[in-house]
Amino acid sequence: MYEKIALSREVSYIVSASFAKSLNLKEVPKIVIEWGEEDRVLSDLRRNQIIIVLKRGKRYRYENVARAIVKALPELFAHELRVMYDTALIDVLSAHMARSALMNYPDIVRAINEYLDEVLKERGDLRDILSMIISIDDQSLFTRVLIPEMTEVAQLRYPHRDPQLDTEIKELIKLLHDIVKGVDRTPMLCGNYFRVLIVRVARPEKVREMLEPHIKFAEHSLRDCPILRTIYILAAGKNIVAAKALKILLENELRDKGLSPKIEEQEYIGRYRGKPTMKLYTCRITLPQQ
Repeated sequence: MYEKIALSREVSYIVSASFAKSLNLKEVPKIVIEWGEEDRVLSDLRRNQIIIVLKRGKRYRYENVARAIVKALPELFAHELRVMYDTALIDVLSAHMARSALMNYPDIVRAINEYLDEVLKERGDLRDILSMIISIDDQSLFTRVLIPEMTEVAQLRYPHRDPQLDTEIKELIKLLHDIVKGVDRTPMLCGNYFRVLIVRVARPEKVREMLEPHIKFAEHSLRDCPILRTIYILAAGKNIVAAKALKILLENELRDKGLSPKIEEQEYIGRYRGKPTMKLYTCRITLPQQ
């Protein structure tokens, strides 16, 4: 009894201290630990609780803390994530996020890595996915693009599970990885569920003539993918001013076409190409769907 209470308090504290601000959580749900026959998670939305059921057995303290955090993190975004996607994939994504944020807790990170090794032994196909996730996160696209897209699609589709979602989310991960690595390809995914265009501003010029190619590219992409749902404008450092200018121009172009886009902007400090503190900018333009 006392062990469960102490574990619940420790996990709640770590989640509040290490994830609440970075995930923009207004309120951290109460985390309750229970013992059961297998590891699983339950969300009690009415009571604003996350119930983590851990398998009974001889596990050391940090192993229990690590597994509880890995199971809890996706619930902080949306409880639909574990229902709608491959659960092993969700565990891999969650484990990566957890160990990246908990570098001040080496014992917990060690336990997370041990758990991750267990998952990857059973699902070797996810090793390449994890490698791509690490690269994506090095430019802060993991939490600013991938997770928001996964969350939105899961909430839109819930509770209708479709294996095609797992195929398309891997395609989106590959797209973001190719963008980070500078692969010459169209930065767009036009699938049944994920319909995303990425526009990176890599030059500081903010005059319309220099931004015109970006606008033409977005218009061309809309013709190629009329069901496009989201456009991301991304920039870092001195290129942010130009990205904001592009946002205004692109928004005006979209409104001139009779569209009413929803605009969400974030300017923040994050990782970028190995630098832990770089000023970054993300603009998410959501287009109305028929």
